[in-house]
Amino acid sequence: MSEHAILPPGVQLLALAVLALVLAWVIRLIRTQRLSVRDSLTSLLTTLAALVVTAFPALLAAGARLVGVQVPSNAIFGAGLVYLAVNLLSVTIANSGNAERTRRLAQECALLRAELDRLKARGDAGRPSSPP
Repeated sequence: MSEHAILPPGVQLLALAVLALVLAWVIRLIRTQRLSVRDSLTSLLTTLAALVVTAFPALLAAGARLVGVQVPSNAIFGAGLVYLAVNLLSVTIANSGNAERTRRLAQECALLRAELDRLKARGDAGRPSSPP
């Protein structure tokens, strides 16, 4: 291993394998329609970016120099935190939108049920009672 290697080859291969498995898992969830493309787009893009950076660690070193990180291995942890934060924010935004839609649907359902009950009551009042 060279003095300037950021990732030892074994760690790099393990990271590539894990990222490839995550990417394959997300794609499988999309194909089985357990996850929508829209909701998983952030995960797909950030995992692809992580794959590229892991495959070419020189990109990580260049990025570390660009933002002023002294030790490139610290950039790995920073990139990991950014990866998690972006994906967590994406999921939080999606959940927030779903909660709002669920609340609105529940309100509309309650209004429709009240209208149906009102119409049934009005219809029953105008009908003669049927013999038992």
